[in-house]
Amino acid sequence: MRKNQNKPDLPKRPPKISAQRKRRRALQVDLASLLSIDHACHGCKKGGKSCCATYEVCVSAAEMGRIIRVLPEAARLCPHLETDAGFDNVFEEVEPGLFAIDTTEDGLCLFAFRSSNTVRCSLHAAASSLGLALEQVKPKACLLWPMIFSEGNEALSLADDALSFSCNSRRRGRSRRLSSSLMEAIETVYGRDVGTLLQKEAYKGSPRAALDHRNSGEEG
Repeated sequence: MRKNQNKPDLPKRPPKISAQRKRRRALQVDLASLLSIDHACHGCKKGGKSCCATYEVCVSAAEMGRIIRVLPEAARLCPHLETDAGFDNVFEEVEPGLFAIDTTEDGLCLFAFRSSNTVRCSLHAAASSLGLALEQVKPKACLLWPMIFSEGNEALSLADDALSFSCNSRRRGRSRRLSSSLMEAIETVYGRDVGTLLQKEAYKGSPRAALDHRNSGEEG
């Protein structure tokens, strides 16, 4: 966790994983936690808890480059991104190759904007406007949320505070089918084959899965 001066402490959501897990070429997944919820994003309601204002989002150099390319489109919804000299630098290097996206004083991501009493993502909107796939623009950390990589064992699991957001709800009883939204996110980041294999493991009743995959997009 990194403390921002004059801003609330924000848990870090690094999108990149360790080199050790890359070498293994295996996606470790805490299926039990992912199967426990339903997730549906319709934008964060005004006055409610927002993922865009709760976490510090970090991106790789490659992700930062993809974001920079769509800044003109994102600035249509977030005019504060523009300056007299061009576009504001909203990235801060927190460690070699990893950059935190800056926030407002109340912690709201600078790529977020408010529309019809909801908080929306200008990068998501920019991808749609430009006809780009979301993974070509939006950080992996944001695509995967409310899934995160748990610290220590590097497993894809449910964020500890996921149920404090209105977009997530606990399921009644035991389920062996992943929420369609979570499946879509997994397939967007890791590929449809990984989503299919993961759902097969869920049908088997496996509480945890380790899936080999050759093309996860984790290079950045």
